[in-house]
Amino acid sequence: MIEPYRAPEVPLPAGALILLAALVLFVGCQRLAFRLRDEEGRAWWASNGRDVVNALAAVALSFSVWLLGIATPIAILLGCTLTLALSVIANFLHERMAHPWRLMLAIAVVFATPFVVAPGWIASGVADLIESVFPG
Repeated sequence: MIEPYRAPEVPLPAGALILLAALVLFVGCQRLAFRLRDEEGRAWWASNGRDVVNALAAVALSFSVWLLGIATPIAILLGCTLTLALSVIANFLHERMAHPWRLMLAIAVVFATPFVVAPGWIASGVADLIESVFPG
């Protein structure tokens, strides 16, 4: 079993700021993804562009979670899960509001706060969950 948590790569305030920057990047990426979605009917590359934008967001979030001291495989899992969850929420809000981006950023910060407040607890919980699903 991997060690789920280690000493953070950066001091906690810097890690929190990097995570916030990754969340701002995520929201910006979502805005771009929705513009690309509107362009899909006219440009063949737009759907691939959305994939690239979402991959960039997932990498940024995974890296920022890793900087907080969470082991690499768990950080990747959490970064991708956070990207997926926030993308679903962004889609929901985009369908119902004209400019949901400030609200989306606030929701993203709420979702990411546990990674800053209790990264060791989150990492251990995910590691235990993985161990219970895939024993041995």
